[in-house]
Amino acid sequence: MEFFMKNVSLLAQSTMTYRDGVFAGKGITGAQVKYLLEVANQEGVSQDMLAKKMMINKSNVARQLSALEENGYIKREQSVQDRRVMLVYTTDKGKKIVPELRKENGRWREIVCEGLTKEEREQLAYLLDKLIINARRYLGCEL
Repeated sequence: MEFFMKNVSLLAQSTMTYRDGVFAGKGITGAQVKYLLEVANQEGVSQDMLAKKMMINKSNVARQLSALEENGYIKREQSVQDRRVMLVYTTDKGKKIVPELRKENGRWREIVCEGLTKEEREQLAYLLDKLIINARRYLGCEL
């Protein structure tokens, strides 16, 4: 299992490196891509829910969102129902780049899955989903 976890980590790092290269000069890092896509998929999500969903600590989420906000990709607003809660939305600039982010994610997926059959891809996705469910259950992060 150690070999497997090492490879998952290497794949994640490779993904960040790929994204860093593709989006260099656009004011968005490889790490920030996943934040922007999560916000675009769920406009008005709270910072706390992002942290929980992405399994990242709240301070890292706040730091990455601050950078995205400074570069004009997102905006944060205080919740009307609970002033302690910050809700996150994509800006027009953010909405404009989201299709490009999705396209590049698809391109990267094709690169790393080259040589896998459709059935192998489906099986891999299924098995990884099972691992994530187990990890979330153990850590008490079920959504």
